[in-house]
Amino acid sequence: MAFVSPVSAIRHLLTDYVDFDGRSGRSQYWWSLLGLCLVGGLFYLWMRSRQMVISVTAIFAADILLVALLLTSALLAMPFASLHVRRYRDAGMSPWLLLMTVFLPFALLYLEMGNVLVDGIAFGLLAVNLLICALPSKYHSLFAG
Repeated sequence: MAFVSPVSAIRHLLTDYVDFDGRSGRSQYWWSLLGLCLVGGLFYLWMRSRQMVISVTAIFAADILLVALLLTSALLAMPFASLHVRRYRDAGMSPWLLLMTVFLPFALLYLEMGNVLVDGIAFGLLAVNLLICALPSKYHSLFAG
């Protein structure tokens, strides 16, 4: 896959959000991930900038912020799932590995009760996910024997 510009990567992410077939190159994946981090960072900064005042208005604003964060996360979940599947396929890995390298770590982090070993395993699996996403593309030709 050729290098993809940031605008093209985000456009492809948002227009082909249910396309679980095909491939996504490294540049498309990393530009899209950077976009996700920027959106998440903006929400984080917005939440941190809120004053810690307990009033009806502050509680209502915090609720609206939380709903906006949850809606944005829900809207971006499908595009990033399809992007991940396409990136794994492009790297020559089975998309079923996502169950081990993404979903299992998040389940472990959600369900754990302060166990350092469980946290270490979860973060190790997430690191494996990042390494797989950093692998170069594997081109499969129809004419290769």
